[in-house]
Amino acid sequence: MRVRALAVVVVLAACQALPSSVPLANTGGVLTDDGTTRDRRASESLPGTPSVVLPSVGPNVAARSSAAPSSKEPPPDAGTSAPPASAADGGPIAVAWAGDYYGSDKLVRHFEGDSDDVELDDKAHTRVEVPSPGTLLISIVNSATGDTICALKATANGGEATVNDGQSCFSEEGATASLSNGRASLTGDKLVLDFTGKVEAEADEDGDTIEFGLEYHFDGRRR
Repeated sequence: MRVRALAVVVVLAACQALPSSVPLANTGGVLTDDGTTRDRRASESLPGTPSVVLPSVGPNVAARSSAAPSSKEPPPDAGTSAPPASAADGGPIAVAWAGDYYGSDKLVRHFEGDSDDVELDDKAHTRVEVPSPGTLLISIVNSATGDTICALKATANGGEATVNDGQSCFSEEGATASLSNGRASLTGDKLVLDFTGKVEAEADEDGDTIEFGLEYHFDGRRR
């Protein structure tokens, strides 16, 4: 995923798309589409944190006696424990989220009264780290430079995760982005990430602002 300069995004919303002064690198594998050819490079790189694989955890199960309980006396304590619960009986499942995932993504900017700005990348890169059990750090990576575009915190429950609302992605100086409805799922080595959001940016010297929506989708596999 490559980041385009926000200033050109503002001009696109207020007027019409203008050619970028920075040509879009073709090394990232961006697909041809009807959007503009603005550059979407990250303004800064966020440091990564070591990847940690969640340990396998099973619940303690109360000891059970092999003897049938009597109605006149309590069952004896056999002093043994049943095996940990499994997926079949609703027990917890340890999921290894950490890794680098490669595939394709789609970023759509929705402008009121104008056509959508669509960007596609068939060499998209997303990195998932696990700072602590149940907590994920999902980084969208610039496929051309390897820089981190944004790192999003999420809460995992098995193979499903919820991206924390209110975080920022695909915004630069002079604009405020707020993400919502973020979801991620992991099935085997396949990662799917979706979120929506809204960007507010100053349009002119009078301080008038424009708003446009964001919609992002990533689908890739771990390598």
